[in-house]
Amino acid sequence: MFSKYDVYTTVQSLYCYPDSDVLKNKLNIRDRDKLKQAEEEITALKQYILMESPIKGRFTKTQLINIHRFLFEDIYPFAGHIRREQISKGDTLFFPPHLINQELDKVFSKLHNDNMLHETDRKHQIERLSYIMSELNIIHPFREGNGRSIRELIRCMALHYRFSLDWSRVDRDTMLEAAIRSVVDSMAFRDIIVKCTVEE
Repeated sequence: MFSKYDVYTTVQSLYCYPDSDVLKNKLNIRDRDKLKQAEEEITALKQYILMESPIKGRFTKTQLINIHRFLFEDIYPFAGHIRREQISKGDTLFFPPHLINQELDKVFSKLHNDNMLHETDRKHQIERLSYIMSELNIIHPFREGNGRSIRELIRCMALHYRFSLDWSRVDRDTMLEAAIRSVVDSMAFRDIIVKCTVEE
């Protein structure tokens, strides 16, 4: 889901070309709309590959970073790297860069310490997925590509629970509305996950 972030500062974004809001990219595209199109085409292919061969891991920060790297390594130099500047979207101010790593560690520690991966009840599994998705959303660890990376990790978690998620069952506006609500409601993604659930 391609969307514009506001840099929470008056200075030029370190991720963009000078005097521009276009992200520096390996394709050297300087037009925002053309970059959007190229990004969507490339990541769509990458997402298709992941459908067949998900990135394996133990549901940690490293797995999330590896997913981001795989999805965006052909486009952005910052693929697989935690962002280094403050960003916001609308009225939502995401976690500042110096807190991202420790907040990610907290989320994944809770996931394991609370034995979320051992949950067997489908209703509770979906609630766990919504919680993790909400927490990762407010952290927003990457400069671009957070939604796609987080959704892929959540899809992998669902596979661990022995069911599939088809995110195409929900439109972008519905997903965006849930993302906004998730800042104050960790169950904001619950109904979306239910709608996207494909039982094995």
